[in-house]
Amino acid sequence: MTTPLEGPLADSDAGLWITELLAPPGTVTGTVPGGFEAYARIFHPIHAQLMSWDQDYPEVVESRRLLWSELAQERGTVAHPLMQWDSVLAGYRNPVWNEPGWQYEDPLVGSLATGSLAEVARILAGHTSTPEECLAGLWEGWGWVSGAEVRHTVGTDGRSRTEPASPPFGQAGVFGAARLELPGRKYLLFNAGLSLFADPRWQEASGWDGLQSPNLLWPKDRQWFLATEIDFDSTLVGGSAALIDALVQSDVVECLAVPPDGDLTQLGDLLNERPD
Repeated sequence: MTTPLEGPLADSDAGLWITELLAPPGTVTGTVPGGFEAYARIFHPIHAQLMSWDQDYPEVVESRRLLWSELAQERGTVAHPLMQWDSVLAGYRNPVWNEPGWQYEDPLVGSLATGSLAEVARILAGHTSTPEECLAGLWEGWGWVSGAEVRHTVGTDGRSRTEPASPPFGQAGVFGAARLELPGRKYLLFNAGLSLFADPRWQEASGWDGLQSPNLLWPKDRQWFLATEIDFDSTLVGGSAALIDALVQSDVVECLAVPPDGDLTQLGDLLNERPD
């Protein structure tokens, strides 16, 4: 049975331990707390389409999911744990009007795709004694969370109107909840079990936006920690060596072990040239 998502919580003290264990931003342990035995980086998948044109109309010849390592091989760049998307692309430009060729969509930034999250949640569940007692953190700045996004409606007179979207958890739920404050970020916290995120349909009952995964996730026993930083196109996990090995060996997600002090900025990719 899928565990419901409970929150936002009125107390954020359960996450206070994180701040003391964070290194400078931009590094692996600047996103995931230090002190774990090993760390991994999960690369958000790429969607690629081979485009052709019938006069002025585009046609999709082929569509496929692509790994970063596969793209690196095609582009003649190096796949490695600290590779960066722009460097792997090596200056490639997607085709424009009436140009055939491969179109590569940028990986999701700040969110792990539902199918990938389901696989990761399944693996994480085997490496904690409290799989149904976890805390999920959601960055407060997403527009759909605060109601800052605008929705378009049509009135009875047929005229189009714009108005702020309602927060999914209600005004009191969003604005009255405590925030977990980490360097440069504030998060709403929710109680959740891993069985929820292992279900690809979990957003339907949760009230969360369909494209947004938890930005933070950890179990009560703190055996591991997952973070999808809002500016990163990959997800980081800290935990035991056995957990990291299980993630790396997965056939569903693309994952590599990373050093705790690994630089995840553009400057950290020392094996590929940075684009101009």
